[in-house]
Amino acid sequence: MGSTLIKGGTVVNADAAVTADVLLRDGKIAALGLGHDWRADTVVDASGKLVLPGGIDVHTHLEYPIDGFTTRTADDFHSGTIAAAHGGTTTVVDFVKKEPDRSLRESYLRRRDVAAAKSFVDFGLHAIVPPREQQPDVLDDLRLLVAEGASSWKFFMAYPGTQMVDDGQLLDGFELAVECGVLPMVHAENGHMIDREIRLLLSSGRTAESFHAVAHAHESEAEAVHRAVVLADSVGTPLYVVHVSSAEAAMEIGRARTRGSRVWGETCPQYLAVAYEDYADLGERAAAYVCSPPIRERGNQEGLWRALGAGTLSTVATDHAGFCMEQPDDLPPQKLRSPGYFPKVPNGVPGVEDRLMVLWETGVRTGRIDVCRFVDLVATRPAKLFGLFPDKGLIAPGADADLVVWDPAADHVITAAGSHLRTDYNLYEGMRVTGRPVHVFSRGHHLVDDGVLDGEPGRGAFLARGNPQIF
Repeated sequence: MGSTLIKGGTVVNADAAVTADVLLRDGKIAALGLGHDWRADTVVDASGKLVLPGGIDVHTHLEYPIDGFTTRTADDFHSGTIAAAHGGTTTVVDFVKKEPDRSLRESYLRRRDVAAAKSFVDFGLHAIVPPREQQPDVLDDLRLLVAEGASSWKFFMAYPGTQMVDDGQLLDGFELAVECGVLPMVHAENGHMIDREIRLLLSSGRTAESFHAVAHAHESEAEAVHRAVVLADSVGTPLYVVHVSSAEAAMEIGRARTRGSRVWGETCPQYLAVAYEDYADLGERAAAYVCSPPIRERGNQEGLWRALGAGTLSTVATDHAGFCMEQPDDLPPQKLRSPGYFPKVPNGVPGVEDRLMVLWETGVRTGRIDVCRFVDLVATRPAKLFGLFPDKGLIAPGADADLVVWDPAADHVITAAGSHLRTDYNLYEGMRVTGRPVHVFSRGHHLVDDGVLDGEPGRGAFLARGNPQIF
């Protein structure tokens, strides 16, 4: 591999921004500084631009099966990671669900191989812990998976009868996480409260797509967050709460952190930049916005922004789970498989390509967060929590040469037609953003050069992640 000199930019880490040149060699950052007569095979002029660590999206669902494996998300590891690269994300961490005819470990190894053959960027995998009745010996598999690089396990507190685990299994899993040095994750919604509300809505004839948000009340999310933290504290494990959508749930995390609980919260761009009011009157087209937890009312957003600014929420990922509104011939049933009946709408929205641009526009340009906090939310803190730091999430000698040259003055309009995703719509359609990635490097390789991709399927490396750095 040749050498590259990124010259004249402002290097931004989570703790500081400095003017410096960056020398890349053999897939690593070789040197950082000013006034050196460094020679390189290629020189990239970053004058007037920022040099950021490559984005790390720790919550994606690529070619991900749902609803009893009757359908799956539209983007596979090929299209999804191409889109990630174009958006400045150089690492994704996806999820493994136990397949019906395989153990969790067997499913994990198979999915790792599928992703390795298609990915354009580096990737890791979280293990999703199934209910005991689906695999009684699942704790044995979890022990084995630690050696396979699965240093994070996800537990569902929603979807009774399919994915939800009870409090006893949460406690058992949390205890094992302490033993193995693993970071447990929770989808925190009270599944029984939601199921009850769904029954009430259906019995009164309220079946339209927008009623999905009504079924997933703020209280169901806040209660589950509170309960998960109490259970985690009781066994002494840290905890990561995925896709926090409700300001009430974020407040529960804030109160817990004030008490000394080791809990971290993640939110997503769709909760910060899109609102229930945007889809409430769209009829069946509201299916495009259906995800769990739901995209909530506009008045909820400011509470999430306050939580990000205060450090109550620690990361911004996407929960990317894109489906199509129209029905491609080569995909199983997509968003409109049961128009007018919200319980059958596939849950999930796209976003892996747009994450950095949307957060920059709505967060940095509005003054809600500064550029160092931006880097911490999208790269550094995810790397630390999920066993990737200091190889990733940092611009420093010895780290992987995963870098984004960001033009803060570049004008761009987000559209589905201009996206590299398989999905046929975009939540941020028509949003004008000022600031976008113009060069993206993955382990020193110039993967995206002003919108032009140079790579091939399988160049992304599987990341066997270490223990989280919790401090």
